[in-house]
Amino acid sequence: MAKPQPYRATVAVPLPEHEVAREVVGADYDPLTTLNVMRMMAGTGDMFTGLVGMVRAVFGAEGIDARHREVIILRAAVVLDSPYEWQANEKMAANAGLTPAEIDAIAADGAVRGIADDYVLLCRAADEMYGATHTLADDTLSGLLETFGADLTRKYITTIAWFSLLSLFLNATRVPLETTDKIGDRTSPL
Repeated sequence: MAKPQPYRATVAVPLPEHEVAREVVGADYDPLTTLNVMRMMAGTGDMFTGLVGMVRAVFGAEGIDARHREVIILRAAVVLDSPYEWQANEKMAANAGLTPAEIDAIAADGAVRGIADDYVLLCRAADEMYGATHTLADDTLSGLLETFGADLTRKYITTIAWFSLLSLFLNATRVPLETTDKIGDRTSPL
């Protein structure tokens, strides 16, 4: 594993036209600031409400530390080889307070080491859920429960699961990488 490289495919699902995206998203749609992921989601029409609802839930969940969420997102990008997810969230992770050394460690080939224990635990959980068994080992689940308690463990597992779905969506549609700095100081795509 390493930081994902740009898509090599020659075919992609086109982003919906701005007028179509505006019709689905509503008055908040701004082509200068709306991220490509949100624009591609707008192209799902009636599914957009559910997708954006999940984005709001994941990025607005009570008790979730923004740095923890970014650890999960970056590890998903690495394990699932999602260039868009890495590009957007490398910047959001820094905005949330992760250091360049922590971000580099998350891109490790194999087990993540050398960063805070809670970050390592979340990376291990992501590796296991995205890996061959598609679940958590008992010691990993026990570690999550001991570290975060039952309520936050449920939320972190949901977050890991969501970024699996999102990474698959991004890769399969080949959402174009951002070509302008729409991220700015954001820690969320909303």
